[in-house]
Amino acid sequence: MSRESSPIASVICSMLTFACNRRHNGLQLENSIRFYACGVSETVNEYLHYLGLTSHRKTAVHALRSLACEAQDKIASCMAISTDVAPILCIDNLDMEERIQIATVGKQNRMFHGTWGYIHIPSSDLMDSLNPNDLTLTAYHNALKNVSSLVIDPNFFLPNDDDQEHHKLVVKSQIAQVMYKYVARPSHPKGRHPLHPPEVELISHKKPEIHMLKLMNESDNSAEGIGQVMDALQHQTRLDPADFFGRLQLIDGDLGTAQIFNAIRVLRSPSEHCDHSLNNISFTLGAAHTLWNIAHTILTYHFGNSGLMDVLGVWRYLEALGIPPEKVAQKKDFTKMLQYMEQVHEATLWYCLRDVMGHHDTVIQEELPIIPTAKWNYMVDKCYDRFFSHEARRAARGFPKLSNLLTRLQDFSTVIEANRAMKRGDIGRLINVWKMWSIMTQSLPGLTHYSAYLPRLILLLTKILPPSLGKLIRHSILVSPSGRPNHFVAKDFLLETHNYWLKYFYTQGGIGTQIDRLQALFSSNIPTLRTMFDSLRLDSGAKHIQQSHKPLLTLRGLKRFQQMAQSNGILTINSSSGAPAPVEIKNTYIQGLILLQEEISTKANELGRFTMHLPFDEQCESYPSDPEDQAEPKGEPNKSPSIRSGSPSQYSMDED
Repeated sequence: MSRESSPIASVICSMLTFACNRRHNGLQLENSIRFYACGVSETVNEYLHYLGLTSHRKTAVHALRSLACEAQDKIASCMAISTDVAPILCIDNLDMEERIQIATVGKQNRMFHGTWGYIHIPSSDLMDSLNPNDLTLTAYHNALKNVSSLVIDPNFFLPNDDDQEHHKLVVKSQIAQVMYKYVARPSHPKGRHPLHPPEVELISHKKPEIHMLKLMNESDNSAEGIGQVMDALQHQTRLDPADFFGRLQLIDGDLGTAQIFNAIRVLRSPSEHCDHSLNNISFTLGAAHTLWNIAHTILTYHFGNSGLMDVLGVWRYLEALGIPPEKVAQKKDFTKMLQYMEQVHEATLWYCLRDVMGHHDTVIQEELPIIPTAKWNYMVDKCYDRFFSHEARRAARGFPKLSNLLTRLQDFSTVIEANRAMKRGDIGRLINVWKMWSIMTQSLPGLTHYSAYLPRLILLLTKILPPSLGKLIRHSILVSPSGRPNHFVAKDFLLETHNYWLKYFYTQGGIGTQIDRLQALFSSNIPTLRTMFDSLRLDSGAKHIQQSHKPLLTLRGLKRFQQMAQSNGILTINSSSGAPAPVEIKNTYIQGLILLQEEISTKANELGRFTMHLPFDEQCESYPSDPEDQAEPKGEPNKSPSIRSGSPSQYSMDED
């Protein structure tokens, strides 16, 4: 029998077996769940059930309910108190509209506010490499008690000599990639500049073990709402409040969730009961949301005004590449935003390389020339020295047009490096970028809360927590869902992907938008339903290929970009005749250092906001307060960490 007719024979045999005995329904039950989740109408399902290809729709509902119960039992067993370390939780808010076709009293269209997430069980290889004594609740609280005496040194966020050399290799690898893809190829690959920077701290690409939680109700984004979420999490684990809140629990979430949680913890403190004070719960910022928000702020900072045709903002570069500028700055698709920023960055590097090589007048061809490897490396080094070195930025001071370009190249390079480090699974490279962003967020507009929460996360991971506990958190920030190297995503990004599939199955169900059905049947079974959906292609004889979309510059786009760059003279010092002089954009990294030095010199305990909301003084009468939230109580001793305010020569504002 041929390979093509083998599935047909198997299906025919299954249909006959099902017709003789309805309990032999393996294929039919699988198809009924698939069709129910993918939006097949009940009429079509009844016809296929009549032919013996699927089970009844009620059978599919009962099967999903049984799978949901099994998933909830799995959650309870994984979160059992017998485990040494509680699995890490990842949660996010979810808003959906429940529509009613015929509105009546008590049945109206309403907005559902909920919270959803999953538990992540660290791999056994990671746990074997950690010291169990550093993972206890006692070790966690002992580490936080030392925060009150911690000397916050701005050097914690500044690069040392090794970090500066590594950042230099990062930028050169970005230049080398553009050189290799769009400009020229070296004659011998061996000996050329590497296309990828050196590894710092790589995470294992073993497929993670995650289990979805049941969708939970949340009244609103307030302290009361997050309190309801905490109670719902404790209820799903089937643990007593004292057991759930009485052990160390790590949670990943976005900045808004962390702020609301800190608010309710302050309201409940001090308290003798662990389920009231919430001091044993530690929140970690999601890497994806951090990247999206800071990258969007950097993009808008350099975007410019499209109404002024003489302004060389990012909008003009996007327009030259055929990308609608007005759609990039919108907070709708952050993945495309990062791809567009990478295209602008690589197109600018491509033009800089052609200028360094003196090829502006040559015709752009699809076939790349081959040059000696020594010359290829020399051009990469020359491009770095001319557009990324400290000397180049100092020389460009006083010339706003060129200075703005070099500042944007520096800022965009951090976004590109953070995105590539996350895909690579190198948490060490990502933390190096976070340290730079900790300085830049002090001056970037609109990032007031990140300017405190991001340095706090770095202090926790590198200075405050025990080494093994810090490693556990670092190596749990990124995961590889498929178990393949170079295919890592942040855990909150993975949750956003599951949110998409939840809404997809929810809207394709064809039985109306019932939140109860969404909670009871679909939320706990999303990984199973997605696997069954992907297996449709495999069962039909085709291959299921997971594509990695990489932004590429087309030949036509490069030609149009060159026309724009030459007509506006983007690499020249002075503006064209008749054009108004552009306003110089401040270097956010240097400006952030200046602001930090001003805080240290004028406000003794201002950097205490870097450790604010850490429960390091749960035995004390007061907590460090946010100056934006409440004033410091009079007569109370200041428990804020001390600040090391070095002399101006120690923290020089020069980029060297």
